[in-house]
Amino acid sequence: MPHLSPVPGVLTTGDVLLWLAKNSTKSLNVIAQYWQLVASPADPRSGDYGYSKEEMKRFGVDQGSAVYNAIEDAALRNVSIRLLQHSGVYPDFTKEPTDLASGRPNVKSVTLLLSKWWGSGIIHTKVWISDRKDVYIGSANNDWKSLTQVKEVGIYLVDCPKIAKSVETYFGNLWKLASLNSSAYTRTVSDQQWQVNRTVPCWSHFIDSKERCRSPLPRSMKAPHATGYPTLSDPYMFHIPIETPGHSYSNLLPQPSYLSFAPPELSFGRFQADEQAWVDTIKSVGTGSTVRINTMDWLGQSQYVKPTVYWSSLSSVISEVVFSKHATVKLLVAFWAHFIDNTDQYLKSLLYSNVLCSSSKYNNCSGKVEIKYYLVPGYNLTGPAISNGTSTGNIYPGFTRVNHGKYAVSDTRAHIGTSNLIWDYFYTTAGVSFGTYNPAIVSQLQAIFDADWNSPYAIPVGELDEAHRSYSS
Repeated sequence: MPHLSPVPGVLTTGDVLLWLAKNSTKSLNVIAQYWQLVASPADPRSGDYGYSKEEMKRFGVDQGSAVYNAIEDAALRNVSIRLLQHSGVYPDFTKEPTDLASGRPNVKSVTLLLSKWWGSGIIHTKVWISDRKDVYIGSANNDWKSLTQVKEVGIYLVDCPKIAKSVETYFGNLWKLASLNSSAYTRTVSDQQWQVNRTVPCWSHFIDSKERCRSPLPRSMKAPHATGYPTLSDPYMFHIPIETPGHSYSNLLPQPSYLSFAPPELSFGRFQADEQAWVDTIKSVGTGSTVRINTMDWLGQSQYVKPTVYWSSLSSVISEVVFSKHATVKLLVAFWAHFIDNTDQYLKSLLYSNVLCSSSKYNNCSGKVEIKYYLVPGYNLTGPAISNGTSTGNIYPGFTRVNHGKYAVSDTRAHIGTSNLIWDYFYTTAGVSFGTYNPAIVSQLQAIFDADWNSPYAIPVGELDEAHRSYSS
């Protein structure tokens, strides 16, 4: 993507994962949605199929193999390794973590199906924890394509045992679920907040307090006389200095930072639910300032649970800051081969905030919403090079060429997560976010967003032509 200017201090995801694996001396814990670090250009079932060795090398396939080999080397060094994932994706599923664990007592691999606990949902977290002190949290899957052919954003925290310990507690919660009989620990509840009947763990706060079971996990904050997970007025904050390469800020003063988790039943202590952290980040924007939001998917509803849940949490808070703080909200949404059809309608309804803002002479409202789609070149030519013995015309492997990052940044606060902005990712799907008021990280994330927003790859929602829309449908 030649029209993107580099941002000082930003590392490549492949290098970060390599360093985490290579520098592990005692332990390495990994949470992943799926594994495809090693490409499969010879497998007709794969989206890599039919590309030549030269083409695969040009795509950057070696980076994925290097990360896989580094994990294998860590196993040979007798590092204690725990790998936790969803069931994976076709055609590999859990082959790679299973192979890494095979015959190695120091490597454990666990597959966890959250649908047994919440009725739908997956492990969507992308987290690496090395030696209980170094952490990666971000959007990148354990997939060679995520290292070279997909735009990702994450944060790499080095020598940060306080944060690593808390992320490891969340890892432990997922690991514990995998050992429990879900049928003994789930209930069907009439969820009054979202107006649906759904399955939840029996300790969920969506169940009346008198009917809940004792949680087998570390407890979260109690909220007497409340159903669900209300907003915490004082979520737990780490006060730690974070040195940020590439910036000249005097940034070694301790700044508030936080973690947030989804689903809320897996949170603990005074940590906030992930939805609240996104909402609070948008609310943190100063009067007349700008909040920037980047996501692959955006819907004002659920995507997988039935019946469909209407979800206005983020769109409402965006409209609120447009009115009350005269803020500019910039939202960047990926447009790619697997674009969700009704995204466009929800985005255009959000743009209607601009009409409402200026709808009356009595409105003291000068904020606005700006929304663009982000199109990575080649997104509409992805998939196997050959299908049924015939050339497809594709020039990139499947599930590539997409802006996959999930983050928000105001003028004071940065939030980096693993979840798409759809109801399911906050209530039935595993996700983790890191956020901070560190001014250097805020500035760096703003620069990443602005480079994309101001590039020719970003197109205002109303200007996307029908040729693009018909391709994605």
